[in-house]
Amino acid sequence: PLAELRSCWPNSIVCWPDRCSARQMPPNGKSSPEGQVWSGDGKTQDELMLKDECILVNYLDEVIGHNNKYNCHKFAPGQPRGLLHRAFSVLLFDQENRLLLQQRAKCKITFPLVWTNTCCSHPLYGMKPCEVDGPVAVAAGDPRGVKAAAVRKLGHELGIPAEELEAARFKFLTRVHYWAIDVCTYGSEAVWGEHEIDHILLYRLKPGEKLTLKPNPEEVEATRWLGREELIEAMKGAGDMPLWSPWFRIITERLLDAWWKDLEAALSTDKYVDVASIHRFDTAPEFHGGLGKAKPFLDGVAKAEAAALKEGGEEARRKVALDAEHEDRVIGFVGRGQAEVGSSAGDVKQGGYGKVPTHKNPKLDQLLRPLEIISALRLKCTGLLENNLKGQCDVDVEFCDDMLGKVSRSFAAVIRQLPTQLGIDICIFYLVLRALDTVEDDMEAYKGRESEKQKELISFGDKRLTDPNCSIRGVGAADERTLIENFGRVAKVFAKLPEGSREVIKDITDKMGAGMAEYVSADLAQGTVDQAAYNRYCHMVAGLVGEGLTRIFVSSGLESADLAGQGELVWPFCADPKEPSNLGLANSMGLFLQKTNIIRDYLEDYVDGRAFWPQSVWKTYACSSDLGEFALPTAHGAGLVLPVKAGGEILAKGVGVQALMCLNHLVADALELVPDSLEYLERVRTPPIYRFCAIPQVMAIATLAVCFDNPQVFTGVVKIRKGLTARLIVACCDGPDAVHFWFRQFAEEILSSVRSGKCVGAAGPIGERLAKSCERIIERTDKRSQTWASKQTQKRLALGAMTAVAVSTMFMRASGQSSSR
Repeated sequence: PLAELRSCWPNSIVCWPDRCSARQMPPNGKSSPEGQVWSGDGKTQDELMLKDECILVNYLDEVIGHNNKYNCHKFAPGQPRGLLHRAFSVLLFDQENRLLLQQRAKCKITFPLVWTNTCCSHPLYGMKPCEVDGPVAVAAGDPRGVKAAAVRKLGHELGIPAEELEAARFKFLTRVHYWAIDVCTYGSEAVWGEHEIDHILLYRLKPGEKLTLKPNPEEVEATRWLGREELIEAMKGAGDMPLWSPWFRIITERLLDAWWKDLEAALSTDKYVDVASIHRFDTAPEFHGGLGKAKPFLDGVAKAEAAALKEGGEEARRKVALDAEHEDRVIGFVGRGQAEVGSSAGDVKQGGYGKVPTHKNPKLDQLLRPLEIISALRLKCTGLLENNLKGQCDVDVEFCDDMLGKVSRSFAAVIRQLPTQLGIDICIFYLVLRALDTVEDDMEAYKGRESEKQKELISFGDKRLTDPNCSIRGVGAADERTLIENFGRVAKVFAKLPEGSREVIKDITDKMGAGMAEYVSADLAQGTVDQAAYNRYCHMVAGLVGEGLTRIFVSSGLESADLAGQGELVWPFCADPKEPSNLGLANSMGLFLQKTNIIRDYLEDYVDGRAFWPQSVWKTYACSSDLGEFALPTAHGAGLVLPVKAGGEILAKGVGVQALMCLNHLVADALELVPDSLEYLERVRTPPIYRFCAIPQVMAIATLAVCFDNPQVFTGVVKIRKGLTARLIVACCDGPDAVHFWFRQFAEEILSSVRSGKCVGAAGPIGERLAKSCERIIERTDKRSQTWASKQTQKRLALGAMTAVAVSTMFMRASGQSSSR
């Protein structure tokens, strides 16, 4: 039978075929193995998988959301153990203490034809009476929602009328957390399985009490009553009951025997009730692997919890459980990235986090863009951006220049092309903040010593910046570690800077360090609390940088005080927001860069345990209270084809639309900063400083455009093409007209998608917000962008004319030579 099932249900991540009667039940019903007739509602397994909403829980069995059975039971790269949800297992005994068993129908999606306990299913979200139990009900040992679900499913699966059951007589004993992949049915690349926290319920019939059994053939293949010794013998697999469910094996091998031997006490007293524990077990090896390559995990969690409970009590155990849950989710995301190395999806990013894939553009796509290739050659061969820091006599300056190139290739070029003294000032400013950022980002060096980390950040300006012998050991990785181990050399150059630059760098370092310290103890696993906290964080780590740079530019005498002005947006965390010199424009510039990075780095930040998408935004789009939901393959829809009915009707929409809605919401929020950024750039009068400011801003809007409405944001890091990067740098070197042209270009690209209705949310408030921001950018850049476009057209025409003349001349010469012969 299993071979037959495999042949008719191939290992597809897309859909499942019709193995049962995917039809309404015939009027006369269908005979069960016991010769009884079930009169049901005709729902097929397909429809139930898409209709029923399981209750998502965390490792503490706390409700965090809901999702359909299709998504919950899909085991694939990205979610190798599916989605953890709540379940129940009913063990129903008769007056002779025999246990009622069922064989699951052959059309069950997971574990067909296996023998198991009386009824095993899920409480559902959105049912009446409510089947969602809170922690108080579970702690009291009376999960009425689960019991209501048990009554419902005993009727649905076995045809037991609700009036024959008393919900209050179900005895809740404990919970079992397990996972299993149905490789027995679907082979080594199975995509279906179970990952559940199973509530165990006992029930026994009273003397003389009758039980009506009318099994539903879509759910149950057969039923059988067995005594304790009979079950032990049957589970040896020698008879006509060879296949057993993995969860029932765990229950029988670990827990059931003690209850069964003392069944009266188990049912009538609290002797065996354990509401505090969640027993975690990995199933047998034959239930591991699958398409997601899932490996043992829960046995290790159980041991860690036991040790934590012994050493630190219940709070320590809870922390271990939640940390394990995050690790389990991250294993899926990282595992997916590793599996995609060398594929079209991308490769694993090096440096930084180095844990998730970076999506690359196909080489052929780049080769088909000659203007980008020309720009890359021009940038590399013509020395378009000079290096004014090269050839310094000071060995410490040389060290700083070398480190600059190693810790930031993107910013190194724009810093080096600044006038020499200003370039050194900004180089030191950058390295100081990079060192500070390295301390903040290291989640391992200060683990369990968060207070020390806070002190380090707060005192960094006083303690480290002025110490020529400073060396911080054991923090950071790769080149960042080298930087802070040799930070004394940075401090030596800092001491030689102009007084104005030193004051600004010290002031911003102090403010940023204090701001970062605020977030050390904050729980950012699920992002910032709200929009205000999101804006404040971006101000602390990027807005302050914009303010510091502006003050250095002005103090150098290369820029006027007009640069430090107020823009359209008023920021409450800027000093004196009503004053024209409150550096609001500079803050907006910094926020635009940081918000773009946060949008792009969604998966990296989540995996690292420090995310920044505001909860007040993403929770309005999510089905659960876990930000990682959007990265699940069943969430964003990338690479998945949803099952459809005849005629093209989509059966399941999942939350792919919701994930992209959230992404586009944040893109719209970031785009609102662009007018201030453009205003700032228009006030810059020194060409090298203009290039320094414009290049990151143009890169940011290009990155925002490629992230917009892009599901790949949820599977790795999205980057713009290298050729496009080169072309944008060249454009910034050509001046403000070219910069305006590219701002307009990307704004038009987004606006076109909104107006055509091609993007998610185009017809709603998000679309209106996107359109408004893009229209304002287009309006602001219209004149200069047209000027540059006109010049480019004239250049192309002139180049075309010159080419035509050259070709004609060559042809005429060739013709003349031929005639003379």
